[in-house]
Amino acid sequence: MKYPTLVTLLLASLATGAYAQGDSQGKTFSELDLDKDLRVSLNEAEADPIVAGQFATLDQDADGYLDTQEFARVDRRDRDY
Repeated sequence: MKYPTLVTLLLASLATGAYAQGDSQGKTFSELDLDKDLRVSLNEAEADPIVAGQFATLDQDADGYLDTQEFARVDRRDRDY
């Protein structure tokens, strides 16, 4: 092959793009629930800026935590259009 370095760079670029795209989806409930108590505190939610920014609205019962049902309401739609 004449251009092995170019092919390697192209593949690395594609892999990085796929990783970045997946990362933009935000963290899952399990990833945020660091202490595994089946709820996400505001402190834990701060690892995902989207969840942290919506925390007060998502916390329907105002107990200071998000359960799985509250977390399911996270709005991850792109607002820059």
